[in-house]
Amino acid sequence: MNITHKILAEALGLCECPPFVADRISIDSRNIKPGDIFIAINRGHEFVNDAITSGATLAIIDDKRYEVPGKTLAVDNTTKALKNIGNWVKAKTKLKNLIAITGSVGKTTTKFWLNSLLSHKYNSFCSSGNYNTRYGVSLSLCQLESSTDFGIFEIGSNHTGEIAELSEYLKPDIGVITNIFESHIGNFGDKQSLAREKISIVNGIKSGGILIFDGDSEFALNIQDEAGRKNLKAFAVGFSQNCDFEIIACRNVRAQTASIELKTPDGIVKYDLPFREKHLAYVSAMLVATIWAMKLPIAEFLSFMKDLSKIDGRGNVEKYVFHGKTIEVINDCYNASPTAVLASIENLQLLPNASKIAIIGQMKELGQYEVYYHTLVAEKLQSSHFEQVFFIGDKNLWDIMGAKEKTKCFQKLDNFVIEEILKMIQNDSIVLLKGSHSLELDKFIKYLKCSTT
Repeated sequence: MNITHKILAEALGLCECPPFVADRISIDSRNIKPGDIFIAINRGHEFVNDAITSGATLAIIDDKRYEVPGKTLAVDNTTKALKNIGNWVKAKTKLKNLIAITGSVGKTTTKFWLNSLLSHKYNSFCSSGNYNTRYGVSLSLCQLESSTDFGIFEIGSNHTGEIAELSEYLKPDIGVITNIFESHIGNFGDKQSLAREKISIVNGIKSGGILIFDGDSEFALNIQDEAGRKNLKAFAVGFSQNCDFEIIACRNVRAQTASIELKTPDGIVKYDLPFREKHLAYVSAMLVATIWAMKLPIAEFLSFMKDLSKIDGRGNVEKYVFHGKTIEVINDCYNASPTAVLASIENLQLLPNASKIAIIGQMKELGQYEVYYHTLVAEKLQSSHFEQVFFIGDKNLWDIMGAKEKTKCFQKLDNFVIEEILKMIQNDSIVLLKGSHSLELDKFIKYLKCSTT
């Protein structure tokens, strides 16, 4: 939605505001385009002049030392101003449903896939990338249009209280908890505290609203209890018989496709997926449950399931020809919880390729559980039959991860290590990249692209 001086004055309660029309709001001066509004958050004030030079129509500040006559607008608090603008846009949009998605893994895939399905029949919007923080959610709200039917927002957390804050800000009609695993457990102390953080999405869901959750989770009863206390209707998704949306069958039709049979409150539905992984069948069931919760006819969307595609960095497979050898790379290096790493190793084992190489990156933010979870991964690798394993991470984990004879350990993935990996490549090799984004395992793909152009 275009932001005008009249909108800004109303959203922020201003008496005066210089006239303008802005296409977009940004808090990153490096991404400013002509016609944008720049909101300076914290150290962002140091880049006000850069934003204006790049074409910002207006810079909103809360530190008058950075004032530029005719180009800046001073407010009491820029973070609050950003939230207020987002709230104003949301109020004017009149969405049919607002959906908030949280969980340990799968949030972004669930968000993008749900938006993809809905977009076939409605004007649907979802937040960009991993815009799941207090800033990202507010910026995403500012992008809603008056014609938007459904808004889908991802909310994440690194510390206690963030999910409740974002949920209370969004006030969703429907909340989704994809799962509760060990991601960021180091920031919460233990899994129970982490679970409470994820479950706190119920705090902001409108009374009488709906919560979709992982019925196979060890915290399923906790989730149901909290939903009940908040006067929400809760529906479980999973593989167990007590789930409202039970995945009865997930049959591999061909190498990379599956046929799904799903029990719903309205009967059994069937559809095809262009993937064979069990966790993606689960995500697809989450989509069906959410569409059902929106009171939309799920049958109208099932045929679109076969057109879904994996998101870059989240398990998509890329083919390359290197020195005359055709190799496949599973690009799954956006994030890495222990559960996700173990699942990736298991999926690699199931593939028919004779030559399998795993590049496993250190799992971050595990705190006191770091040794425990890396030991689990090392044991899984030891029982696997891969041609070679490469571990990228801190030296203090090398004794654990390097216990297997075919595992080589390095602190970082540089050109030397990449060349060592490529020496192992055979025709029809498949390489798994799995690790935290900060380890930059995608350098392997960039190297291949440079070598094959």
